[in-house]
Amino acid sequence: MRVLLTTHAVHSHLYNLVPIAWALRTAGHEVCVATHPNFLETAKSTGITTVPVGEELAAPRDLPAAPGAPAGSGTPFGFGYDMAETRPEVLTPAYVRGTLATYTSRMCEYLSNQSMLDDLVEFARAWKPDLVVWDAHHYAGPVLARAVGAAHARILAAPDHWARMHSLLPAPAPGQSAAPGDDPLADYLGGKLAPYGAEFDQEMVVGQATIDPLPSFLRVPLPNGHLPMRHVPFNGPATIPAWLRRKPRRPRVCLTLGMTRRASGVEQRAGNAFPFATVLEQLAGLDVEVVATLSADQVPPGTSIPENVRIFDYLPLNALLPTCAAIVHYGGMGTVGVAAVHGVPQLSIPGNIWGEGVVMRQWAEQGAGLVADADTLVERLGRLIDDPSFAAGAERIQKEMLAAPSPHDLVPALEELTERHRGSRTDAA
Repeated sequence: MRVLLTTHAVHSHLYNLVPIAWALRTAGHEVCVATHPNFLETAKSTGITTVPVGEELAAPRDLPAAPGAPAGSGTPFGFGYDMAETRPEVLTPAYVRGTLATYTSRMCEYLSNQSMLDDLVEFARAWKPDLVVWDAHHYAGPVLARAVGAAHARILAAPDHWARMHSLLPAPAPGQSAAPGDDPLADYLGGKLAPYGAEFDQEMVVGQATIDPLPSFLRVPLPNGHLPMRHVPFNGPATIPAWLRRKPRRPRVCLTLGMTRRASGVEQRAGNAFPFATVLEQLAGLDVEVVATLSADQVPPGTSIPENVRIFDYLPLNALLPTCAAIVHYGGMGTVGVAAVHGVPQLSIPGNIWGEGVVMRQWAEQGAGLVADADTLVERLGRLIDDPSFAAGAERIQKEMLAAPSPHDLVPALEELTERHRGSRTDAA
């Protein structure tokens, strides 16, 4: 069969697709990944056939704030709403609708706008995929699949806030259908589907299946369940330096902000500035070796680098983390996932993009990490390294994740899904 994978120009989201893409390819299927043209070389470096669609994707720092959103409201990108909001007293029907309306008009259109959808459909009509695997943030994927009669599954790269928030919408009264504005996601996707003679249904939100590489405690209940998959970290092309093969003389700590944050420029948005100077000053007082993966742009000019801190522009976390006693990061799921697979206790100074604070508080509840700020970093990092209960908690999560089906094991389920759902094409091609 032919499988088209769709995503946007963000490293962690593209790299999240690579293991299942290669599993399908080595099972004998044709595989192609579609993404923004400014990510073409990065996508090609994965070894998967690639097609550019849409226009170049601007950095998230350029996303406009929502009109009327209070300045400094603390919400991601100044949207005025937070997709990761969990407080019951905040999650009123009006707040849920406002969140979905804002994120569809801004986030959906930012990641996969009409230009991208047009190119995807044009390519798919020629290539005729049997299955579309779409990043769960990339809602052009299910529209494309419905337009050309392909089966479709989404893959999670982060907690499933889209499905969770949508499930909080009040159901229409018996015998009534939703009015315009009652379900902003249905309104948005219904408008995208209409030119292809298709209509919105729940599959447009959650796919015909959900490939889920996250640990079970982060899972959101879904009407069609999950296809759990082992998280197989992929860091892109890399070289392992010789010094990394030698055992460190004192506990090694990784400090990283991840590839996505580096490329996105989100430090320039409210609530996302990382306290570098304070963190490095605090780390200087610990008897640890700190290996920081930071670009020159991420280290503020004039920052004093302590003797026990080494900074590298890039190191593959897959190679670095097995040598580490702990990791300090901002809570991005690409980094969280690779640390989890290697059983490394995690300390997070959370960012504010996609509920990083929520995730890391749940991680702390599992006994596998702690949440800190610049002032509590030393005390909590010391606890993380010295208290064996954190390593034991990290090992429990590691065992669960490694016990999940591999991408290779998932291929038969995707073949069966395709056979069951593949329909007649809506286009004449």
